[in-house]
Amino acid sequence: MKPIRLLLPCLVLLLSGCTTDKVDPYLGDAPSYIYAKGHTDLQNGNNNDALTAYQSLDSQYPFNAYTKKGDIESVYAYYENDNPAMSITAASRYLKVYPGDENSDYAYYMMGVVDFENGRGFLQKYFPYDMAQHNAPNYTEAYNYFNTLVQQYPKSPYASDARRRMIYLNNTLAQYQLNTAQYDYKRGAYVSAINRAQDILVHFPTAPQNTEALALIMQAQEKLDLTDLAASTANILKYNTPNNPALGPKQ
Repeated sequence: MKPIRLLLPCLVLLLSGCTTDKVDPYLGDAPSYIYAKGHTDLQNGNNNDALTAYQSLDSQYPFNAYTKKGDIESVYAYYENDNPAMSITAASRYLKVYPGDENSDYAYYMMGVVDFENGRGFLQKYFPYDMAQHNAPNYTEAYNYFNTLVQQYPKSPYASDARRRMIYLNNTLAQYQLNTAQYDYKRGAYVSAINRAQDILVHFPTAPQNTEALALIMQAQEKLDLTDLAASTANILKYNTPNNPALGPKQ
């Protein structure tokens, strides 16, 4: 009899239709109501509840105008819910489903913001940290998203902040390259130091690190006994910064 008693709870669960599938709480509700509920939840910081509403819209009314509104708001809801991967996925999906839509600028902006913050990692978000101390592909991705925004939607209300972030990212990426080039120089890897410093000049022409990069190229060329190249680099450096200490004392 004991085996039968042990199996009874399982049998009851099966007969009662117990399932792990999540039931849509908005099943059969009007799209306007579902969206309004999700929007209110989002404004009140109830991100999970907002996402539940938006997912219901996608499931029940995939081509409805309210669904479209919910889709773009999902990007922010995931972001606020500390789910960067889903935030970018939602933004990317929005751009594919609604190409050229009036909210496309916001989608690109949020993708940039997510990668901008995600590049630092959890600890770096909440503690003082120099972003130039490590390489993160997210920085480049963020820059590209912001660049797409300002190029395609220059009058967007998000363009101004995107430009400021681009300047910061540009200088940060240049500083990382300079840090690495200086490290290579100190360990005697002069060719590698030159290549990395030249990368700054080519890919980050407006970064303030260009002067230091040029000086490092000259010094590495001198170490390699590339006298003519070093002299040519020194002339360029002298033209741009006549009093640069890397040029040595004035004659």
